Amino acid sequence: MDNAENTRQVLSYVSVAYAVMFYAAAAVLLVGLALKITQYLREPPRLRPPGASGDDSRFGSTIRVATDVFLFRGTFFSDRVQWIFSAFFHIGLLLVILRHLRYALEPAWVGPLWNVVIVAQPLGLYGGLVMMAGTAGFWARRIFDPDIRRATTLSDHFMLGLFLLIPAVGYINNILHTDVIAVKEFFLGLIRVQWTNLPTDSMLLTHLWLVAVMMVALPFSQLLHLAGVFDKTQQMDNGRNTKARAAVAGVFGVLLLIPAAFAAGQVAEEGWTRPQPNFAKLARAHKNDDPTVMIRNHPNFLMNVRSITVYRGVRKDINKIEKCVDCHAVKGADGQPVGFDNPKHFCVGCHYRAAVSIDCFECHNSKPTGKDKAALDMTTKFAALAPRSNQRSSER
Repeated sequence: MDNAENTRQVLSYVSVAYAVMFYAAAAVLLVGLALKITQYLREPPRLRPPGASGDDSRFGSTIRVATDVFLFRGTFFSDRVQWIFSAFFHIGLLLVILRHLRYALEPAWVGPLWNVVIVAQPLGLYGGLVMMAGTAGFWARRIFDPDIRRATTLSDHFMLGLFLLIPAVGYINNILHTDVIAVKEFFLGLIRVQWTNLPTDSMLLTHLWLVAVMMVALPFSQLLHLAGVFDKTQQMDNGRNTKARAAVAGVFGVLLLIPAAFAAGQVAEEGWTRPQPNFAKLARAHKNDDPTVMIRNHPNFLMNVRSITVYRGVRKDINKIEKCVDCHAVKGADGQPVGFDNPKHFCVGCHYRAAVSIDCFECHNSKPTGKDKAALDMTTKFAALAPRSNQRSSER
């Protein structure tokens, strides 16, 4: 009982505000999508899009709908430039969604399909750039093409701006690093209704807030065409509908400012960026520090160690990755330390769960070794680098 009370988290105001915000945003998005689907089902049949065949059989109708949804066939025959930008945007968006599934799924839930999420990690990183390119193309046409500009509303500009700003802030957050395991626990906690604290990195909070704004605004925008329900003839709302939408948008806008205010207060208290820790101190005494410090900074820590060891030629015991392996070794059923090919390995546990690949052990040992054997292994591994290192030293 005492242990349970000691391990219970005290939720921060920012975490509670963001949890409520995402519940509300998801509800608005799902209800809005359901209403659009209902509206679509009640509408009379529409004119066949350009390029459609005359086959009205069940099979022909299925093929026609499938090609419209997945290949944007109607857009291809009516506007080739729009089709190119649309393909860029939707393919990039798909890769980005696959990349972010690691925050909402556990490997045990999907089994072998988790490998798809792992493969999607580098693809999603480039998919964001492809999505931004498609969005920029859409926006440029709405600004410079007179015909399209006349049909463009402020809502369209707002949504396109969000679709550019969200990945841009996401890339900044990726460069600065955050505790991805804590972020995963936060969103899994929303699914399980077991809330946990969200990291208070400024770029992460900004990125998530923009995503919530997009989720709330999307059902009110004509860019929501997932259900194929937007008929251009129905976009000419009367004054009453326009005022109603503006009122609803104002209410949600005020509600979204509440978590933004909590986040701004947290950022003002902690600063926009976190200072880099003292890597030497972090290596010696990180057991006594907040474990999230090492989780967040260990990529930079390892890059710092590489720079000291490989480029400067300083080979101290404290700078060896083998020291990490010796301390964090996990034994298997036979009582022997397991390698990184075993799911029980200390590094593999978190990295596999976060869908992050490990490149360290392609060269370094993943099991503890004796001092003499470790020294011999390191000497062998770096022997090939000695001539190059000597050449660099002579050049200096």
